[in-house]
Amino acid sequence: MPRTVKPGPATDNPRVSGYYVLGSGDDEMASEGGTETSDADDREAEFETFRKTIEQFKDLIVAAFDELHELVSKKIATPHQYFSNHHDYPQQSTTSSGFPIFNETGFYAKEARKDYVGSIRPMGLLGMLMIGRDKELSPELGKLVAFLDADELGEHFRTSETSEWEIEKLIDQAVESYFQRFGTGPLDPLKRRKVLAPIVRSAFVNSFELRIVIPIALTHFNVDRFRLSDTAYVTRIPKGVQLSRARMDLRGSGAGKNVVGAATHAFVSKNWNLEFETNDEARRSMNNPSKNVLDEADIFFGALRAATGARTGYAQVLMIPKGVAFEMYCDLPQFFGATYRRYPSDFDDYAWAYTGQSRVTAEQIKDVQRLYSLTLSRPEERVRIALKRLNACMSRDDAVDAILDAMIGLEVLLGDSENQALSYKLRMRAGALATLKGNRTAAEVSAEMGRIYGIRSEIVHGLSSQGKKAKKKVAVPEEERYAADRDAAAAMLRYILNILLEHHRYLEPQRIDRELLLGEARPAERDTDELDLFPTP
Repeated sequence: MPRTVKPGPATDNPRVSGYYVLGSGDDEMASEGGTETSDADDREAEFETFRKTIEQFKDLIVAAFDELHELVSKKIATPHQYFSNHHDYPQQSTTSSGFPIFNETGFYAKEARKDYVGSIRPMGLLGMLMIGRDKELSPELGKLVAFLDADELGEHFRTSETSEWEIEKLIDQAVESYFQRFGTGPLDPLKRRKVLAPIVRSAFVNSFELRIVIPIALTHFNVDRFRLSDTAYVTRIPKGVQLSRARMDLRGSGAGKNVVGAATHAFVSKNWNLEFETNDEARRSMNNPSKNVLDEADIFFGALRAATGARTGYAQVLMIPKGVAFEMYCDLPQFFGATYRRYPSDFDDYAWAYTGQSRVTAEQIKDVQRLYSLTLSRPEERVRIALKRLNACMSRDDAVDAILDAMIGLEVLLGDSENQALSYKLRMRAGALATLKGNRTAAEVSAEMGRIYGIRSEIVHGLSSQGKKAKKKVAVPEEERYAADRDAAAAMLRYILNILLEHHRYLEPQRIDRELLLGEARPAERDTDELDLFPTP
């Protein structure tokens, strides 16, 4: 059953399903008497029932936590006890290129974090196989499981016919997280609350806020943090986040482990919301980013490439839920997301270990901010398409495909529904737009556009193929043959995007013809925010 949180006017109590917090509006209805009063009383009674359910859940989860904490603490206090390592806890070091690289701690490191809870109740697959063992040692956990199996709240934790495995795993993770964060001393109720509060909240809400975090691969920045908009910024990645993302599964993505790790900064987008019905559904949603999340990545990386020409990309899209917890690992922040291979292929060839990677200066990041903001303000789909083609062009393995990507982007921006004389239109319109920027002559830009379009025609129509059968010999790889043309095509698309985002009226190509080529007078434009004192009737 869907559930949501809605604070009342004077309280922080939630509404879940049919439960509702009485506010001033309900009081006014109640004063009318009759049916309204009865309905309000019913809602109040339902909410009171739900409040008691939540209080019971909180008491049971605290009791289960304390029970396991006491069991583990007794073993810690007993001399000569063996505790295995958290062998998969990440360790971070830095290569000569300045990028981080990660390895697991291993089973035998002397200074490794000890797996305290695992000595009592193994987690992971082994814990699932041993779910029925030593129940007499955990009566409070049994009460919690029985309560959730019988109550609607248990739906949030259910992944099969029973919630037992999910609940036990969360309690185990919570207690282990407490030990790793706050030490093995006496139990502190306030610190316990910090650990358990997000777990409790995730049991009775059906939506939560999250942040999208996209590490920027093999790209240095001369700033620690820079705001792009009210809800987006570029920031240096904190160590805890670095370690947490190092634990993500790479299988099936094709991304290299060391490329995934090689990021010092990330693009962060705030104020995202996810609706869910079960914890398992929430995890699956966050581990499978939706199209609009990937579109957000395309916009940022398009702006970054258009402004700087940086050879960059990304290998992870991460999600950080706010105020709720679906799983925990030691002292690291919880992360969800997926791994991709959205970066130039030569990054895999030890590029993460060498110097000479792209660097974004403080001045360049301001230009990134400008283009990012201008892109967000434009409703035209052609802008988004052109940015996607720029991203593809600058990360393609094949130079021929990259040139075609760039030309498709240019045709989307400068072409129209009539395809006649397309080469001529692109040359003339690109040259006309050059007059707006002033750093290159119209003739120069027009000629370069014509040359690039000629390369495109050569590729598409096979004009460079010889008429007779070629001899058997090893040819020059296409990516080397067209390397310079690829860079020129990408540079032209970046150039045109910069102009059109700044002078967005010319995103309608016919205006380029009328106003810049034919010299028609540009109509006066009134400030849209100006109040019309004499509106037309």
